[in-house]
Amino acid sequence: MQSSQTPTLVPLAFAANGTKNTIPEASQIGITPGAASLNDGFPPLTFTPISAGGVPPSGADFNGVLNLITQSIRWGHAGGRYAFSSTFAADANVGGYPAGAVLMSADQQGSWLSLNDNNTDNPDTGPGTKWVPSHAYGITAITGLASSNVTLTPAQAMKSKITLAGTLTANVQIILPTWTRDWTVVNNTTGAFTVTAKTASGTGVTLAAGQQRITGDGTNIMQPAESVAAATQSQQAVQMGQLTGAIGARSNLKASCAANATTITFTADQLVLGTALNGLQYLLSSFNKTLNLATTGAGGMDTGTATAGGWLAVYAIYNPTTATSALLGTMETTAAATSVYSGANMPAGYTASALLAVIPVSSTVGQLKAVGVIGRRVNVPRILTFNTSSTTSTSTSIPLAGAVPKAAIRVSGNIVVGSTSSSQIGMALDSDNVSALGDQNVSVSNSVSATGNFALDILTTQTIYYVNQNSTGTPTFSLNVSAYEI
Repeated sequence: MQSSQTPTLVPLAFAANGTKNTIPEASQIGITPGAASLNDGFPPLTFTPISAGGVPPSGADFNGVLNLITQSIRWGHAGGRYAFSSTFAADANVGGYPAGAVLMSADQQGSWLSLNDNNTDNPDTGPGTKWVPSHAYGITAITGLASSNVTLTPAQAMKSKITLAGTLTANVQIILPTWTRDWTVVNNTTGAFTVTAKTASGTGVTLAAGQQRITGDGTNIMQPAESVAAATQSQQAVQMGQLTGAIGARSNLKASCAANATTITFTADQLVLGTALNGLQYLLSSFNKTLNLATTGAGGMDTGTATAGGWLAVYAIYNPTTATSALLGTMETTAAATSVYSGANMPAGYTASALLAVIPVSSTVGQLKAVGVIGRRVNVPRILTFNTSSTTSTSTSIPLAGAVPKAAIRVSGNIVVGSTSSSQIGMALDSDNVSALGDQNVSVSNSVSATGNFALDILTTQTIYYVNQNSTGTPTFSLNVSAYEI
């Protein structure tokens, strides 16, 4: 068949304005002699010679039959579809719609596909298991959401775009049919609660604010990750590998507390958090959160208490579903605190984190030492970390475990050297014990004492190295730590 063979369109049903009978479905034998019906067609009496008592077919019946047929032809030529008819479906000669049947939706803006033979369900108002949307135009708007779950009717769920609005006073579920299809949902609700899209007995997804796409697999509602091409312009979506922010990057991070404090507040203009070192990243602005050592969970310790004399790692954490952030404390133990929280007690819903600082706990459980944080630098009261009256020309380690955490990468403070006699005395600090890396020193001639500041990178965890000398008298060499960086 070829497109040029399009048949003539029927603009008017046969005998539309002529004399015609309505052709009944049931047999008219014994009711109206010779009358046509859908059951019999023209009855046997019309095939019997008139001379033998027969009845000629009625011209009005002929017109009625052709009118009935050409009504449907005309409707089809005009592109018309049929809506669900409970009367037609229940007719004993029909027994319901067949699988593959396509019906117009009640709002005349979509169509339904039958999945079953003998289908008598109403696709617009029924249970939604035997009909699925074939196509649909328009948007379903669900308003007034507050605390009650909402089960969408098939007519509501057939729209591919659904908008949600209302002020939530409790967590709410939107129940969708168990169809295999995609929806675009725009969540415009407000309130500190969540909206979950799910099926009646399956699992679902918590909807973020704004527009997103969700997928039904016939059992559950999911939100699979979607691939995008690498972005080439600023307004385009990016691949995760294109993100260049370093997790833990911060702008104007500050925090401070007095000795024996149980809370500390961190502020920052911006912070970069991530789900992993190569994971999804989030940029937080105007960060202002308080850590309370007396509690656990978001805003407190991850578990237990802040150990006396230990080192407390403070993380910024983020819940992308609710767009909420908090602080989380955890004790640095046998390994250095990681850039992303790696413990087993992340509060529910929080998936991204970044290490902000590692700060000292006082000799009392759950209380901090005095501390001031600026960027990555942690300032502490001066700690006498090393003191000796011996000299050595061999590079020797200075343990810093009591002065800096394992995560520290730089230490600063001052060196004090002295002697009981005027002498040539000095002390040098290095980052390693082989090549005198980062060498810094204090030395003086013909004097009894000298003081100098130092700031040295830490290449070996909690360790730096020194050599010293003294020409005469009894010397003293001491090192005080007043700050470190992570």
